Amino acid sequence: GCFGVGGLGTISANRKDEKSFWNNQFSLQLALQKQSRTSLSQPSGFQKNLDMLRLQSTYGYKIIGDKWYASADLLAQTQLLKTYKSNYLKPVTLDGNPDIVVSKFIAPALVQFSPGITYKPDAHLTFQYSPVAVRYIYVADDSLAFLDIHGNDVTRDANGVITSYKNYFLGLGSELVGRYENKYFKDRFAVKSALRLFSNYLEGPQNVDVLFTNNFNIQLFKGLSLDLLGELFYDHDVKMNLDTNENGIYGDTGDRQAPATQLTGAFMLKYSVIF
Repeated sequence: GCFGVGGLGTISANRKDEKSFWNNQFSLQLALQKQSRTSLSQPSGFQKNLDMLRLQSTYGYKIIGDKWYASADLLAQTQLLKTYKSNYLKPVTLDGNPDIVVSKFIAPALVQFSPGITYKPDAHLTFQYSPVAVRYIYVADDSLAFLDIHGNDVTRDANGVITSYKNYFLGLGSELVGRYENKYFKDRFAVKSALRLFSNYLEGPQNVDVLFTNNFNIQLFKGLSLDLLGELFYDHDVKMNLDTNENGIYGDTGDRQAPATQLTGAFMLKYSVIF
């Protein structure tokens, strides 16, 4: 069994006039889970399920008719709390070895700036394309940059030993963003989806980075709603802690770190205030 608890906070500020639009959203997602122990060696306690700080800002200025805009998009994200290799909130002992921190606030941080063209065929659907998107990953802690799991530049010798590293990664590529928003059943059910696809011209352009976010909202009472969140993330340069032996313990014997698709989801009660 599994017991989870968490919270979501979102601040939005949008502006629209005859010639332009500017949409901004800052969000925090934090959720914990406690799984039933499957063995005596499995530690007890809460593990992190969600931990994300994200800022999104998109500006567009009308250039052709009512559907084409010159635009610029900014995405910035990091996390709030420390993440240990075990994924527990506090360090635990793994096969006699001490737990280590693998990520924390601004380690890593992702910033992506994407100037381009936006096409809005109707009020619900938007497509944005940037042929010159800049993607920057920064790892503020040297010991975490040395781990070679966050996508920062690392050099290895013929034996796979790290010989040098940088605290950052700079990519230049192509990004396509699709967004869909709509309301149904007299505005009592709302859908908001966004799909980001990024290909780095400078290295491995065939490896497309994916961020697919979905929010399904059911209005219960005025201001109070039930939200279903779902997110898919994949970055070929970012390595995940994988529970290879499926024993509920991350980072012990037999587990490994490798690029992988990350799926997260949560049900949340949300209270909204417009001001």
